Amino acid sequence: MSSVSENIRQARAGDSAEVYRLARMFTPDLGLGAEDFEENFQMLVNDSNWFICVAESGRGLSGYAAAQDYGPGLRTPFTVGRLHDLFVEPGTRRTGLGKKMVEEVFRWARQSSMPMILDWQATEESISFYASFGLEADFVGDFPQCPGFTLDLRPKT
Repeated sequence: MSSVSENIRQARAGDSAEVYRLARMFTPDLGLGAEDFEENFQMLVNDSNWFICVAESGRGLSGYAAAQDYGPGLRTPFTVGRLHDLFVEPGTRRTGLGKKMVEEVFRWARQSSMPMILDWQATEESISFYASFGLEADFVGDFPQCPGFTLDLRPKT
């Protein structure tokens, strides 16, 4: 496999069409046309509670990740975040690109103004990928074939 030559950076407003192309590869029956996706993308890329990063190379974008900070609960001294999407184009998988994007999402979570619990669900194919970060899969829930993962950044007591 080739090494990663892509640059990971925060998404910009002008990335909408490329991220839409990737999102349609990720979810072929996306349910959003290009105009609706554009509207959603512009709203989220400008929302400080969202973090969207992209993998950019000379060929365009080859991956993206999207995470959201839901904020603190009424009785909690921490915030809760969710990694909604992580997608790497099939031709660039197993090059370290997904790892670099996840690390960028983790960096974003660590920079939160409050300690964060970041969680997400994994597909069966990605369980070992997320476990490679030293995280344990939680197979309890409605979809045990798609276990949850958690990065708990609260201070240890």
